[in-house]
Amino acid sequence: MNYKKKVLPFLLIYLFFFTNLGLAQNKDRAQTLVHSDEDNNFMLQTSKGQILTGFGYGLGFAYQNRNLGFTNSNVLIDAFGTIYAGYFIIDELMIGGFLHGGLRTLSFTYDNKNIETFLGGGPRVRKYLKSGIFGELSYARSKTRITYTVQDNTAKFDGYGNVYGVSIGFGNFWTPRVSLEIVLNYYYIESHYDIYTVPNTSSNFSITASISFATKKKNRIQ
Repeated sequence: MNYKKKVLPFLLIYLFFFTNLGLAQNKDRAQTLVHSDEDNNFMLQTSKGQILTGFGYGLGFAYQNRNLGFTNSNVLIDAFGTIYAGYFIIDELMIGGFLHGGLRTLSFTYDNKNIETFLGGGPRVRKYLKSGIFGELSYARSKTRITYTVQDNTAKFDGYGNVYGVSIGFGNFWTPRVSLEIVLNYYYIESHYDIYTVPNTSSNFSITASISFATKKKNRIQ
């Protein structure tokens, strides 16, 4: 797909930028003798060998490439939840997976509705910077169902979706084992249904609030 060919270089540059910026900041950190409590908590939670688990919820909107006939609109509202786990292969670089589920909907009246539900999961990679800012790349495969309701007539169709994500967020490391995160997400979504001859694509912009738990006590502070 042409879109994938265009977006792949951007994703590689994005990950390269965060990785190299993080390495440069690690050199500065090694020379720092005094750390705040939050900085110590950050080091504990992002150490090599650390395991992170968590959950969150998000809200956003999606812009579809296909107008909905009964509203002549292609903007939908999204609501979703997620659970995740990850392992730090090196300091501040985590690989893991996640499960997510939710719905996107547009309803101007009680009689006319469009609802798409989804449930799926996939891998993701996250790179932290010293400040607690992080960048993330993700992919998910989801089982989907779209429901059209026009007055008393309802039609349901099952399908699947491919979700490609780029995110940037900030973590607050107020305790040694728990952190709170706010994340801004962009998702490019391909929804495949038999009723469409080509995939139904959409761009999703959302914000996620989540809470993460570190499972190990090991600290890399010397």
